[in-house]
Amino acid sequence: MAFPEAGAVQVPRVSSRVSVETPEQIRFEFEQAGVAPRMLAFLIDLSIRAGIVSVLATVLMMVVGWASEGLATGLLLLALFAVEWGYHTILEWRWNGATPGKKALGIRVVRVDGVGLDFTRSAVRNLLRAADLFPLFYAAGLATMVFGGRQRRLGDLAAGTMVVRTERVRLAALPPLPAAAVSLPPGTLRGLGLRSRDVTLIDEFFRRRTLLSAERARELAGILARPIGRRLGLPADGDPELLLAGVLLSGHEVRASWAGRDSAFSHAPSPGTG
Repeated sequence: MAFPEAGAVQVPRVSSRVSVETPEQIRFEFEQAGVAPRMLAFLIDLSIRAGIVSVLATVLMMVVGWASEGLATGLLLLALFAVEWGYHTILEWRWNGATPGKKALGIRVVRVDGVGLDFTRSAVRNLLRAADLFPLFYAAGLATMVFGGRQRRLGDLAAGTMVVRTERVRLAALPPLPAAAVSLPPGTLRGLGLRSRDVTLIDEFFRRRTLLSAERARELAGILARPIGRRLGLPADGDPELLLAGVLLSGHEVRASWAGRDSAFSHAPSPGTG
């Protein structure tokens, strides 16, 4: 009986990458975080929450406990719920899907379409944390993540979210920006009401600019720049790539792939974009 030679049979590799395409036909790829980094992040956050609860318990017993031990216990239970739910909900909402534990492990929560987390979805995924804990230490959540094949616990399924790895892109590896980018004063993005996703789309456009044909790049740049130029009152015949480059440099505090104005301009201009 003949056996196949070693290495002849190749087992398909299970990929944890998720591809999301925006209405502007720009494709994003995310790598979903597995069980190990999420559990380590949870343990870090658990230790922080335990410290917060310990301090609150001490303060409540000192301030209220002398008058009524029952009242102090009731207030402590309320504080425990507020910390357990509010810690994750508020931090993930305000810190771009991250908590101290997630930041330490390089992961964050996003919507399944790649958009940053809003308060409602953050609240839903964390309210269902109790269901994920059932019957003991995240057994239901781990089972859903492992056997569901999508690395998403019950809270993620209900809220339409996923936990992804935060990709840190080095500036030196990025394509250069146009040297004559439109200069925008600080605070312009907040005044325009641009979201993190808007800056992310522009970032992705420039990172893939060299992979696009000149016609396709001009078309996408026009789609992205048109509403911004209209809000700024700029003429419609301007170069959309120069405006997008200015927005990206002005918004580096929102999207940190481009480290800042001086660093970005230290690269030579792209051919045909100066």
